[in-house]
Amino acid sequence: MGNQRYGESILVVYAQVGKAKANHRVENDTHFLRAKSFRLPSKVVYLGDVATNTLAYLEHPETPFFSKPPQFNEQKWAFQTQSGGLHVSISSDSYWGLGLFNSGYLNRIELKGTPLEYSRLLFDLSASLGHKPWEFTHLSSAERYLAKHDEKVSIQSNEQTWKDALETARSMFGEQMFMVQEKATAVQKRIEKAAESDNWNKVHAQISLENGLFDLDIAKGALADGNAPSFERALARAEAYFIEADPDNENENGRDGFYDSPQGKILDQKEDTGEVMLVDLTSNSEEE
Repeated sequence: MGNQRYGESILVVYAQVGKAKANHRVENDTHFLRAKSFRLPSKVVYLGDVATNTLAYLEHPETPFFSKPPQFNEQKWAFQTQSGGLHVSISSDSYWGLGLFNSGYLNRIELKGTPLEYSRLLFDLSASLGHKPWEFTHLSSAERYLAKHDEKVSIQSNEQTWKDALETARSMFGEQMFMVQEKATAVQKRIEKAAESDNWNKVHAQISLENGLFDLDIAKGALADGNAPSFERALARAEAYFIEADPDNENENGRDGFYDSPQGKILDQKEDTGEVMLVDLTSNSEEE
C-alpha cells in the first residue's frame, strides 16, 4: 500500500436502480465500455441511471473496464474505473422479480479515495437521480439480499452511510461559502476606506462587489437545490468579482484570481457538453 494517499479509505453503498436503457455496449475483446454505435464485436449492456450518472459526474474517468461483462442478463455486470485519485467499482444485480424489471435491480458502489472525493461524488449522484438511492422499491427483498450478500450492511446502515457522505459534502461546501462571504466582507470594508488611484476606481469596484454578492446569492440557491456544479460556478464568479473589486488585489491571495476548492479548478467547471462520450442523459424513457 505504498501508493495509498493520506486519508484514503474505502466506502461501500448500495443504490436502487431507477431506469435502465440499452445505450451502451461492452467490447468482447477488451471488456471496455463502448457507445451503442460501436461496430466491433460487442454485447449490449444496460447500465442504469445510477451507473450512468456516476460516470457523468466523474471529472476525467478512465474507460470503464468490465470485470464481469453482461451475459444473457444484460443488466447483471460489474465494472471499474478511475478518475484522478478516486477508484470506482460498480456492480449490478437483481434482487427482486427474477430480473424482469428495472426496479428489481440494485447497484453496489465501492469508492476508494479521500472522504471529500467520494462524498462529493455521492452528493452529485444523489441530486441527479429522481429518487433517493438508499430507498429500495422492494424493501423486504432488499433486506434479504443484503443479509445474504453483505452481512455487514443493513438497510438502515446503508441509508446512514449515504446521509453521512452527503453531510460531509454539505460541510465542505459550507466552508467554501463561508470563506467567500468573509472575503466579500473584507473587500467591502477596504472599498469604503480606499482612495482612488490610476489602477483602481471606486465606482467600478462597487459594481464588481454587487455582482459578486449577486452570484453569492445564486450559489446559496444552487446549494439549497443540491446542484453542486452550479454552486461552484456561481461561487467562482463571485470570488472573481471580489478580487476585481479589491483595492488591495495585488496581494498574494489575489494574484491568481481563482478560488481554491477541493475540486481544484471550479472556474473551469465543465458544462454538460457530453464530454463523457459514453454517457447519454438526453432521454428519460424507461425500457422495462
